[in-house]
Amino acid sequence: MSVFDIPLSRRQFGLLFSAGAVAAVPSLAFADDGKRTIKHELGTTEISGKPQRVVALEFSFVQALNAIDVVPVGITDDNQPKRIEQLLGKKIDYGSVGTRLEPNLELVAALTPDLIIADELRHSAIYEQLSAIAPTIVLNSWEGSYEVIKSSVVTIADALGEKEKGEQALATHEAIITGLVAKIPAGEKRRFLLAVANPDSMSLHSSSSFTGSVFKAMGLTPAIDSSDAVESGAGIERLVAINPDVFLVATDTGATVFDQWKSNAAFNNIAAVKTGMVFQVDRNQFSRFRGLTTAEMIAREILAKVYQAG
Repeated sequence: MSVFDIPLSRRQFGLLFSAGAVAAVPSLAFADDGKRTIKHELGTTEISGKPQRVVALEFSFVQALNAIDVVPVGITDDNQPKRIEQLLGKKIDYGSVGTRLEPNLELVAALTPDLIIADELRHSAIYEQLSAIAPTIVLNSWEGSYEVIKSSVVTIADALGEKEKGEQALATHEAIITGLVAKIPAGEKRRFLLAVANPDSMSLHSSSSFTGSVFKAMGLTPAIDSSDAVESGAGIERLVAINPDVFLVATDTGATVFDQWKSNAAFNNIAAVKTGMVFQVDRNQFSRFRGLTTAEMIAREILAKVYQAG
C-alpha cells in the first residue's frame, strides 16, 4: 500500500505536503461515518468520523480518554512520565509534547493528530495554532469543578464518536461514588479544607475547586465557599481565620511552610490540629489530577483517613 492509499483528512493531507514528509506518513485511518458539531469553551468544532490519533494537553483529558479505553498519541506530561503512570495506575505508550503550561507545537504537529483536547485557561491563546494542526476542542480542566470534569468526559467521548461509552463510564462512576458516600456517618457537620503547601505560603482550595466540589458531592462542607477555585498566597493568619475542622495538606517532596507552621502556637490552636484531623496527602492526586477515578480516590482516602472506613 502506498501513502496515497491511506485515507487522510483534508487537514492532514495539507500538513503532509506542506511539511514535505510524504515518505514518512503513518497509517492513519479516519473513517467518514458522519459529522457532528462539538460545543466547547471557545465555540464549536466540526468533527467527522472517529478520531484515532488524539493529543491531550491536560491530565484530566488523559483520564477521560482512559475511561473510554482510548490511549492518546501525545500528552503534555510536564516531562515527567511517572505522573501519567500514577494518573492511570498503569504505563501507556505515548509521545510527550512538553508541559501543560507551554505545549511544544512542533511535537504536536509531528504526531499528525486528528483531534486535540486543550484547556481553556492554559491554551486559549494558542487555539488558532492548535486548530491549524487538527480539529481542537477546548474544555475547562485547570479550574474545572467536579461537575464540569464529569461533563467533559461525555463531551470528549462525543468528539471521538463514542458518546454512549462516555455516558456509561459516568454512570458507573456515579454508582461507585454513591456507594462510598453511603459509608459516611450521618450528621457530618465539620468543615473540610484542602491546602497545597508551598515553600512560603499555601494555596487554599474552595468549594469551586475540583477537590472542594468533590467534598460537596460527598455531602461534606468545604471550609471556603467561593466562586474562585483557589485562594493563592495564604499565610498562617488566613488559615487561622478559616479554622477548618478537617485539614488536608497536599505536598510534593521538599520543605514547605507546613513544616514551619507545625511549631507555631497559632497553627496548633486550629480546630483540626487540636483534634488530630490534619492529614498529608499527595499533591498530584488531590491537586494536579482531575477525573472520575481521581474523585473516587479522594473519596476513598477521606473515608480511610477521617472515618477509618474502607
